[in-house]
Amino acid sequence: MKKLIQQVCDILADGEDLVMATICSKNGSAPRIAGARMIVRADGRIFGTIGGGMVEAKAIKESVQSFTHKKSTRRFFDLSNADAAGTDMICGGTMEVFLEYISAEPENIKVFSELLTALDSGRRVSFVSKLNGQANSSSRFVIAGCGKSNRCQAPDVLRAIVNKLRLTTSSPTVIIYDEEEYLVSYFSIPGEIFLLGAGHVAACTAEAAAMVGFRIIVMDDRSEFANQERFPSADEVVVLPSFADCFQGHDVSPDSYLVIVTRGHMHDRDVLEQALRTNAGYIGMIGSRKKRDAIYSNLLESGMVQEQLDRVFCPIGLSIEADTPEEIAVSIVAELIQQRATGQNRGK
Repeated sequence: MKKLIQQVCDILADGEDLVMATICSKNGSAPRIAGARMIVRADGRIFGTIGGGMVEAKAIKESVQSFTHKKSTRRFFDLSNADAAGTDMICGGTMEVFLEYISAEPENIKVFSELLTALDSGRRVSFVSKLNGQANSSSRFVIAGCGKSNRCQAPDVLRAIVNKLRLTTSSPTVIIYDEEEYLVSYFSIPGEIFLLGAGHVAACTAEAAAMVGFRIIVMDDRSEFANQERFPSADEVVVLPSFADCFQGHDVSPDSYLVIVTRGHMHDRDVLEQALRTNAGYIGMIGSRKKRDAIYSNLLESGMVQEQLDRVFCPIGLSIEADTPEEIAVSIVAELIQQRATGQNRGK
């Protein structure tokens, strides 16, 4: 999503208007989830997708028409009846798409720049857009962090409604305030992976995780392995003096994913003991069940309790009979995507 918002900023900065198509809601089976977005330019070029097929084609066509009347519109699609007829999209669900016309005026450049900055900072972000009528300077605003609005014209009451909603849902929500309808979208942060170990599996995992938007920190005590040349997609590479106190100085939060793939059982055991003292939302450790049981037994003897160990995903990764480092990386990243998408990265 960050790439899409960056594209919005670039297009607006070039003085070009655009339409952002957002799936407001869906029921039943549909090609994309609520919150999926696509940019449409005046010539029909797109960035992103809301699922392809006839629905996307119609959304593009109507978006291009928006450049004439310069207004945002909403479109309802029934994927079980007429909207699916003659296509391969017999999904059986319904979806509503908001075609948001965004002009390249300073106010819009400012608000999307603020949205991008908030995403860059790793804060959870809410974005509010007026659904009906002509867009104006009070049509959009950003709420980031603990609810502080970046835009002074955001009404306090509306901001309070958004903050209350974000405690109960992460899906786009339509609200009514002062007789106007607004779409409230919640941007979850991509998540930060701490890769403990810089071997072959870690290198492949970093590459795969970067492709799906995770921020990556690699940690190892071997400089010949932990370096930017081996990990070009990593945001940070840390050469540790040892694995003792490896998280010292780092902010490990519920949005952190700790992936333990060191070169030996003892290192894994030591890192896991430290990981269990953090607030990480996800802790995974590579290894067989035999290795896991041995490490768990040792930690229990050292004073850990079973409830702490129940947080750990081990063997790490989805069970897909992975064998090579590349395949293991796919299974690990697939599990991380699953945890991120379902909101389960708050402890197992």
